Amino acid sequence: MSYQPRRVHVVHGILDPVGKAGLLKLVPYLQQAGFDVRVPDYGLITAVETRIANPIIVRTLCPYIEPGDLYIGHSNGCAIGYDLIHGEGVRLAGAVFINGALRRDIALPEPTWADVYFNAGDEATVAAVTTAMLGLSDPVWGEMGHAGYSGSNPHITNIDCGQPAVISLPRVSGHSDIFTAGKVERWAPYIVQRILDRIKTS
Repeated sequence: MSYQPRRVHVVHGILDPVGKAGLLKLVPYLQQAGFDVRVPDYGLITAVETRIANPIIVRTLCPYIEPGDLYIGHSNGCAIGYDLIHGEGVRLAGAVFINGALRRDIALPEPTWADVYFNAGDEATVAAVTTAMLGLSDPVWGEMGHAGYSGSNPHITNIDCGQPAVISLPRVSGHSDIFTAGKVERWAPYIVQRILDRIKTS
């Protein structure tokens, strides 16, 4: 049987379309590790448009995602991933949520795992709480990117990029700071290695 690389869907945030998205800096590292990387592009939308656009994006992506696939999202891309899981019942092997515009009390079905990257300097996701409360954005929006996951699911791991436990990793402060030059080159291999380790133990 020929080797089939694990497929990973990399989904950008709002105001950050493919071609400019910092998240796409992870793609070469994922490909180097043998992943089959898919990069859907839903274009440039605003926070207010997510309330209508996200359900359309989710329904469009759903047929292309198979059980056991992996998902990496940044900002609104995390909300789309969560909507795929809860709205469409997509069975992902695991997810990586980077500075997610996503509620902190997410619930994932067993045995799906998630790595949550956050930092206290992410003020954009603090504002996301207000827009969700006012009914202006996707209702699952929240401040995960600012404060991390708040539940007790042992399969969900918080990684504070503002105070990294691994001393060789640079500190991150801001919604997209993890993708800046001099930082992404250190964080990207770490993110990919964690995914590989998760696959081995899942």
